[in-house]
Amino acid sequence: MTIPTKTLAVRLFEYGGPDKLVIGEYDLPPLGPRDVLVKNHAGSVSRWDVKYRAGDLARYQIPGRAAFPLPQQLGREAAGEVVAAGAEATRFKPGDRVIGMTHPEDPDSAETARGLGNLSRNLAIPGHQAMGSYAQYLVRDERMWLPLPDGVDYEQAGVALWPFSSSHRVVRDRLRVRPGNNVLITGASGGMGQATMQLARLAGGRVIATTRHEGKAATLLELGADGVVVTACEEQAFKDVSKHTGGEGVDHAVDYTGNPDLLRFIKDVMRLGGTIVLTSEQGQQPLPFRAADLIRLELNLLGIRGARMNDMLTVLKLLGEGRIKTRIAARFPLAKVGEAHTLLETAPDLVGRIVVLPWG
Repeated sequence: MTIPTKTLAVRLFEYGGPDKLVIGEYDLPPLGPRDVLVKNHAGSVSRWDVKYRAGDLARYQIPGRAAFPLPQQLGREAAGEVVAAGAEATRFKPGDRVIGMTHPEDPDSAETARGLGNLSRNLAIPGHQAMGSYAQYLVRDERMWLPLPDGVDYEQAGVALWPFSSSHRVVRDRLRVRPGNNVLITGASGGMGQATMQLARLAGGRVIATTRHEGKAATLLELGADGVVVTACEEQAFKDVSKHTGGEGVDHAVDYTGNPDLLRFIKDVMRLGGTIVLTSEQGQQPLPFRAADLIRLELNLLGIRGARMNDMLTVLKLLGEGRIKTRIAARFPLAKVGEAHTLLETAPDLVGRIVVLPWG
């Protein structure tokens, strides 16, 4: 077989609207001794991609990581089949099914030695510092791929590893959800929210999802929420949380919105000694919490920045066992990835993730 040297891909050369995403045929990097060439069957469009494209991340700096470059090929997630392997590659061979590692770790970093591989420095993550998955073919070091379990279709693989592995760390490591705990999730209709609902329930928790759009309530219940609170009317939302928790408040809360009003709402419905995990930020607005609030309620306020290797491996096991699944909101071929960005930015009733099918 002739090894491809070019790929159809979508790249970003300047910040702006979806029209700045340029499709074309681009040269692939040469296959290094430990690289594998993968035919990419599925990936995703995320809100991170939208922020990158719009230039919102131009001044966003992660400690120990390089800045976000242009040009860029967006897309953090990928799932496909190995086409060729470098002479020194030992992990994979042509024909193997693989999934792109979304949270790589530097094994030699001080952070990994501390058990915090997700905070590793000097990494080039695809779709961040390195070229992402908006392409038909990808060349990466074999250490940037994991084996895809048998029976898992490419679509599910292409949208699962990023949200579920991050959510696994939220549920198991940061919140430590136990059977019977009430877990409130804002932004529950997105990929991270879906994943957190499923994993919290697997841990024995009782999930309360919030939404500003009443039309999403039925779908959120279908996706696993034990209760849905519509926050359009704050007074009613407080009553609904009280009803769902027997008047005690929630043990844990995860915010995927960064919305100050929702953060204030979270603080006001927390149980004494509860834990809040923040995953999103909105500009430079201060948190609507005072030190007195944290002390009075003995709240635990935590952040999270990605998952670790163990989280990814656990998620792949759950995926292979069919115990987790992502709702697909829409599918787009590579040539229409700009339309996918527009949908994600403008559709208020979107529930689920958007799949990119490079060969669709």
